[in-house]
Amino acid sequence: MRNLIIANWKMFYGPVKAGAWVRAFRRERLPKDLEISIAVPAVSLAAARASLGRATIPALAAQNSFWEKEGAYTGEISPSMLLEFGVSMCIVGHSERRTYLGETDEMVAKKAAALQKVGIVPVICVGETDVQRKKGQAKRVVKSQVTKAIADLKPDGRAPAVIAYEPIWAIGSGKPCSAVEAKEMHDVIRDVLEKAWGGRYRDEIRVIYGGSVTDRNIYEYVSTNGIDGALVGGASLDPRQFALLCRASTPA
Repeated sequence: MRNLIIANWKMFYGPVKAGAWVRAFRRERLPKDLEISIAVPAVSLAAARASLGRATIPALAAQNSFWEKEGAYTGEISPSMLLEFGVSMCIVGHSERRTYLGETDEMVAKKAAALQKVGIVPVICVGETDVQRKKGQAKRVVKSQVTKAIADLKPDGRAPAVIAYEPIWAIGSGKPCSAVEAKEMHDVIRDVLEKAWGGRYRDEIRVIYGGSVTDRNIYEYVSTNGIDGALVGGASLDPRQFALLCRASTPA
């Protein structure tokens, strides 16, 4: 199973800049044994797809989706709509959406199930706040988030879920949690997967890390047993820097 690196542009880059980013990134030297995906704003999906053409590296991902196929849901985007852009992955439950937009575990679960149903891999974000960690609640919080998020998912098939552990206290702080701390929480997540789906899925479901990841610390994470890649925010906004990060994630 290859490691997975996902670029999350967040609310950056409209169609013009998105197209330019993709073209610049495709000119970079990239590791062949690494799976790379870019999660772009919805308004830039068409431009990113046009710049990618038939290329499969990087793969195209979305940053959010709704759980219904269609209907009176102004401003929302359905999984079937994302398919028309050739989207293969979609982030759900990112901490910023949970914090600023009030997304609940139940909403995340419905989004993940709807994505998987059409064949799009749900990238489910989970993680604790600084207050929760200081109170010793980190493991309980993450266990609960994962348990609820995967309740209606199938562990195998064409779109198995990816779990992204993103400690909220580390995002954008410039102070990521250590690889040891990240592995501890990844093990907690894998315990939930094993309990829900059986022992074989403890290691078959990819669990990646997100939180102030850079080209200087990426290898420390992905070389740690049980960490299968990274969800990268700010360090993905420059195509050359992100390419450097991708190269840094593999052995020299």
